[in-house]
Amino acid sequence: MGFLTPLFLAALAVLGAPVLLHMIQRQRTEVVEFPSLMFVRKIPFHSLRRQRIRHWVLLLLRCAAVALLIAAFARPFLRSTALAVAGGGREVVILLDRSWSMAYGDRWDRARAAARGVVRDLGPDDRATVVLFDSGAQSGTRSTNDRASLLAAIDGAGVGAGTTRFGPALQLAQGILEDSDQPQLEVVFISDLQQTGIDSAANTLLPPGTVLTPVAVATEAETPNVSVVGVSVQRDTFAGAERATVTARLANRGSRPVEQMRVALELNDYELEALAAAAGAESVASVTFAPFTVEDTAMPVSVRAQADALPHDDVFHFLVSPGDVVSVLVVGSPGAPEASLYLERALAIGESPSFAPVVRSVDELTVEDVAAASVVVLNDVGLPSGPLGTAITRFVRDGGGLWIVLGERARWPGGNFEVLPGAMDEPADRDGRGGVLGFVDYSHPVFELFGTPRSGDLTTPRFFRYRPIDLQADAAVLARYDNGAVALAERRIGGGRVLVWTSTLDSFWNDVALKPIYLPLVHKTVEYLAAYRPPTPYLTAGQVLDLAQYPGADGLDLAGGNLVVRNPSDDRVPIGSGGRDGRSGFVDLVEPGFYEIRDVDAADVSVIRVAVNVDPAESNLARADSQELVAAVTGRAGGDRSVATQRELPPEDLERRQTLWWYLMIGALGFLAAETVVSNRLSRRALDPDA
Repeated sequence: MGFLTPLFLAALAVLGAPVLLHMIQRQRTEVVEFPSLMFVRKIPFHSLRRQRIRHWVLLLLRCAAVALLIAAFARPFLRSTALAVAGGGREVVILLDRSWSMAYGDRWDRARAAARGVVRDLGPDDRATVVLFDSGAQSGTRSTNDRASLLAAIDGAGVGAGTTRFGPALQLAQGILEDSDQPQLEVVFISDLQQTGIDSAANTLLPPGTVLTPVAVATEAETPNVSVVGVSVQRDTFAGAERATVTARLANRGSRPVEQMRVALELNDYELEALAAAAGAESVASVTFAPFTVEDTAMPVSVRAQADALPHDDVFHFLVSPGDVVSVLVVGSPGAPEASLYLERALAIGESPSFAPVVRSVDELTVEDVAAASVVVLNDVGLPSGPLGTAITRFVRDGGGLWIVLGERARWPGGNFEVLPGAMDEPADRDGRGGVLGFVDYSHPVFELFGTPRSGDLTTPRFFRYRPIDLQADAAVLARYDNGAVALAERRIGGGRVLVWTSTLDSFWNDVALKPIYLPLVHKTVEYLAAYRPPTPYLTAGQVLDLAQYPGADGLDLAGGNLVVRNPSDDRVPIGSGGRDGRSGFVDLVEPGFYEIRDVDAADVSVIRVAVNVDPAESNLARADSQELVAAVTGRAGGDRSVATQRELPPEDLERRQTLWWYLMIGALGFLAAETVVSNRLSRRALDPDA
């Protein structure tokens, strides 16, 4: 037994009032004329009857009424949940998996039938919530006993393009159950129980006493599935036109080989070519199509495999854009062409983007050469004087990229450090085996590629000579030698970027050019200086498209409100806003296929396309152990409904469900009524003893 407001029990002290009323009687006195009492002995009067309780029944009735009233205000409740459970129902959360793996065979039909069965089995006191989930989770009306709305939510649901994640759904169910005052908590988990989704539920724990009942709709002993998991595009030039050759990768996840499977290459929904492909059991195969000519704009291309029981991964959408060319102007010292040999050969290699190096000695350089370049490399040469120096400075301020290589022949105009991030000193030698890079900022785009394992070791090159440089306050150090000297530094000037390399780009002062890292290092540096953003061939369903960051959408007027976005079903898609500045230009990609973006008020109404595919990880239909999932989020085996009565309800919920105070009030009123009847009868008897 417990009380919500136990301080009211202090009022039990008033039970002494009825006792005092019974022990103190009103004395009626009559004045009698009598002669002098001076000769009468004075004897104290003692009334024994007033010190005795004459009506015990009346006293007990009054005390009982007062005690029950006090107990009612103290809000008593029984700590056992038996009474609460008997008077309450269940809080049921139906988790319905709608990830695209549920489209395999008739899984989705079986899942919805199971959900409808749960709704039909609800009792009159039960409340339920339908939660649809894939990589995220959303619920309809929460904690309702309206079966019609629950069934409507199930009937209106469909398989999406998201991947399987158990965590968001279970966390949403956790919040619903924690807010519930029902004595019995239950979660019905309807899914194909893919292994890929269980890791996201590692940190979820349902409230104590919750019964988690998994309903597996993946009953197939074997789930054969062939999917198109990716493509690669090789480019070449034929008769002055750029061509693309597409190679598609196929994954057979079944235990039986697949022979003569039809795979087609489609362009703008038109089939260019169809080939027969074969894939062994649980293996990967590839098929290469004939090359086609690349147009001047991004081309929507699809590779479609023969349909099977899971159609979502039988097609792969992507864009083939014309190859980007980054023009690089390499300025060297007169009579020293060998200093730019390694750099020129490195820039001659590359497909996306391709580089167009132009090598000029400083005495041959023209202002037109600077204007035509995207990146200027001052390779072992100082900033030219006169109009050329002014042109390079203006080039940087207008957004161009400048790479300064401080070699043996570099001479900088005295006092002109507007472009150079600091004052350079005479060359310094490293004795012995030379020095190495001791610090590299792997978060910078130039070195980001080398931050992953087996991507190239930047500490292997040896440096035998370098130029010390005293950087200005607004310059940032990107790499240092092991002695602390600056190896690579950056400075922003206007809209452009300046990088300073304090050694050489040939094999004279170091052996970087002889290492495997040289080619990617040169490419990434030039791409960064050119502010190059590679075209995005495709995105994944579930991502949010930021039009301000999407390559090819730079010219869109995001603030004008004239953009129209249509999804692959040709329905108009709203453009949302986000970020700290609340700017618009965000599109939710929820459907595989090609999205189209148009600016209807633009003079040149060009179409920007975005290819969207499903996540290939969802093609892995391997099942997880349902009991492992149940134990992870509840700590018990699944299906044990008896533990529902062991849930510890808060005292407020127990008292609210038991409402014992109401019965105490009725009892107090009954005792008061009985007291009235008894007191009236005793009063009449006292006035008329013969009655």
